[in-house]
Amino acid sequence: MGKKRVWILDDEWFTHELEKEIYTEHDIEFKVTRSESFKNDFESFGKDADGIVAQVGFNFGAAYISRLTKCKIIASSGVGFNHIDLNASAQKGIYVTNMADYCIGEVSDHTIALALIVSRRLRAYNEQVKNGQWDPLDTLPIHRLQGRTVGLLGFGRIAKEVAKKFKVFGVNVIAHDKYVPEEVFTKLGVESVTLEELLERSNILSLHVPLTKETEGLINYERLKQLQKGSIIINTCRGAIINEDDLTLVIKEGHIAGAGLDVLVEEPPNKDLELLHLDEVYVTPHSSYVSIESEYELRSRTALNVIRAMDGEVPEFVQNDVKVKV
Repeated sequence: MGKKRVWILDDEWFTHELEKEIYTEHDIEFKVTRSESFKNDFESFGKDADGIVAQVGFNFGAAYISRLTKCKIIASSGVGFNHIDLNASAQKGIYVTNMADYCIGEVSDHTIALALIVSRRLRAYNEQVKNGQWDPLDTLPIHRLQGRTVGLLGFGRIAKEVAKKFKVFGVNVIAHDKYVPEEVFTKLGVESVTLEELLERSNILSLHVPLTKETEGLINYERLKQLQKGSIIINTCRGAIINEDDLTLVIKEGHIAGAGLDVLVEEPPNKDLELLHLDEVYVTPHSSYVSIESEYELRSRTALNVIRAMDGEVPEFVQNDVKVKV
């Protein structure tokens, strides 16, 4: 019987020394695959792997999952897991996991930063100064944060941390999440509201939901128009929650004052995407999770979670309903 195998699908990181150290210590063979060699590596290595680590850029669907011979776990190397077919994996007895509680500090910090950049119009001020101007009044209106209402769509781990940090600014925090018990909101001093109330009352709307059939395109033209005139929207979860054409239109109409986006529908985006060229929009490259500490935590814990499943244990953060064990 040969060594156990782990197949790493990753277009983002260029070195995997940390994983190498962990897998070598456990006498596990591993291979890193980029998009261009995916099909060939699947045939020669991946289909017979005992565990798979799939970065969000790889769509790992039923056609591939059905051909896996020994796999016990497909681990998303991040929080999102919509790129992995949950039902097909469950039918094969394969766990699908993510790392749900990592980078909470980083993403919540990034959310606050985007909100401040957009609401304080820092991009416009910075461009003005770079162009040789010096006029603090040319970007009005700017509103103080104190007394404003921040609405959180979703109230999971990251949103809870965002609520705590936003409260320092003296804002009123409301949230909508039909899957969270009322006592959780009460404990954190956050008002639980309906989706309609969230939209109608929010001066700053921050998105914190997973991408599912229910949430895809949820923030469309009609819902954006429900927001108060002059409000801003922040998205650090998944790009497809927002209909980007509708957001562009509502900003151009002057109803939405601006947007801070760490995620887009297509990543990287087409350079001609109109949203990128609006002065009211500030975009970062899906980077809210980034820090030296969070990267170490993600990669080491993901590797250890894969090993746990390959050893016959139930891994952390299982996201599918595994019926049959292989």
